[in-house]
Amino acid sequence: MRAFPIALLLLACACIAPSVLPSEERDASTQTTPRAWRPAQAADLPGTYVSQELSGRLATVLRLLVYDFHTTGTYTGAALLDDAPPRFEVLSGTWSFDPPLLVLDDAPPAKLEVAEDGALRLSGPQGSVVLGREERR
Repeated sequence: MRAFPIALLLLACACIAPSVLPSEERDASTQTTPRAWRPAQAADLPGTYVSQELSGRLATVLRLLVYDFHTTGTYTGAALLDDAPPRFEVLSGTWSFDPPLLVLDDAPPAKLEVAEDGALRLSGPQGSVVLGREERR
C-alpha cells in the first residue's frame, strides 16, 4: 500500500528539470583582489591583529600569531608554535618604529607596510607575515 505513494514521489522528483550553470559559474571562486601595500606610519600600528599569511621560515615554525600594539610603544600577543604537540607562547615587550622599520624588543628590524583595509605586512630575513586588523568588541 505504501509502495505506490513512494513510487509516485520518486516519479515526481524525476520530472523536475535540472538546473545547469554555465561552467564559469560552477567553480568556487578563491580569487581575492591583491592588496596594495604602502609604507606604514607609526599611527598605523596600534590595534589588534591576527596572522592571515605566513611565509618563509616563519611558516615552518608558526601556525598563528596574534598581536596587540599599544600607542605607548608596548605590545602583547601570542604565538602558536608548530611543535608536537602545538603550544602557545605568550609575547610581550616594547616596539619602536623608524620608518619603514619596526623593531620588537631587540629583534632584527622588519619592514612594515600597511594595506587600505588596515592589514599589516612585516617582512624580514626569516620571512613575512600578513596580519589582519581585528575590530575590538
